[in-house]
Amino acid sequence: MSDLDPLPANAAAQRDSARRLTMATAAGIALATFLIGLLIAAWAINRFRAAPTPAQPQPALVAEPVPTKVIVTPPASTDPASLSARQEMLSAQLAQLETRTAAVTGTAANAYGNASRAEALLVAFAARRVIDRGVDLGYLEQQLRDRFGTVQPVAVATIVQAAHRPVTIEDLRLGLDQIGPQLALGPSDSSGWGGAFWRMLGSLVVVHPKNTPSPVPGERLARVRRMLAQSQVEAAVEEVSRMPGASQANAWIDGARRYVAVRKALDTLEAVALEGRAATPPAPGTVPIR
Repeated sequence: MSDLDPLPANAAAQRDSARRLTMATAAGIALATFLIGLLIAAWAINRFRAAPTPAQPQPALVAEPVPTKVIVTPPASTDPASLSARQEMLSAQLAQLETRTAAVTGTAANAYGNASRAEALLVAFAARRVIDRGVDLGYLEQQLRDRFGTVQPVAVATIVQAAHRPVTIEDLRLGLDQIGPQLALGPSDSSGWGGAFWRMLGSLVVVHPKNTPSPVPGERLARVRRMLAQSQVEAAVEEVSRMPGASQANAWIDGARRYVAVRKALDTLEAVALEGRAATPPAPGTVPIR
């Protein structure tokens, strides 16, 4: 029995040791769990603080009503004297406005008339230059018809026909040089060259009044050339008509008379333009009412 006594003592010691170990373990586990809980609580609190808080809706601002200012117009005076004075003042202002309106209207009308007059003169001058050069009128023909066709149809027709058959000063000079001998000698007759010679010999000595031009054919021909140089075509025609061979210069005289007629027609159109009687052509793209 003595050999078996120590065994129970050792077993009790082992049980006490095992019990102390179990309590220590449980205490450690509880402490560790507590610490872990503290850590989790601290992390949760920090996370909650870091999270942005949602913006609270601001209440809408209500505009305060603006106080209105009431303007009270004093009643108009019913005094007859003040009413009469006000009426006279308004009448004077109205008269001034009418005067200014009339002045502006007159100025505008004068400006329009001056512009139309200048345009008509420009057309007439351009037509004269074209006729002097002996070329076709081109677009100026329609301009002449539009501006002067109703007031001077004959003059316009004369200018248009002359442009189709132009005659210039140079043409008249050349023609005079060609018919000069026939003008000086006159028409041939049965006497032949002998008769022409005696007529020329008889014209060498001519008696005429002191202050009158010489009727000698040679001097007349020289005067005609001088007249053409000075654009005195009408006087040249009269001089040629009195020469011995005038019957052989019918074509030249006809051309010279057409030259004079077209210049007179141009003078007429220029006078009409200066007087402001030329018509204003219709605007481009418009159709005249018939």
